Amino acid sequence: MAANYATCILDKAGQVQNDKAAMAAAQACLVSFPSGIEAVKPGSGRELTGYDSGAECTARKAADTRSEMAAYQIKRACMRLYDEPQTHTPSTGQID
Repeated sequence: MAANYATCILDKAGQVQNDKAAMAAAQACLVSFPSGIEAVKPGSGRELTGYDSGAECTARKAADTRSEMAAYQIKRACMRLYDEPQTHTPSTGQID
């Protein structure tokens, strides 16, 4: 069972063969996880599996789909789960 929206997408979208099925998979995941991808903590999947990056996850999980929409959804989920969280340095407003 999926723990969040991103893992739900990875569970459901990898085998879909068309965009209508990909849309249905995304809708099913939103029913279970209404807060969507934004509620998934960036980098939270890094301790769960052996993926070192979102790109590695995408290459493996999206390999069997014919749907561009599913591939995009998988890429977003993988990036959210496995890429290093981005840190933002506040600007001082000064130009050097």
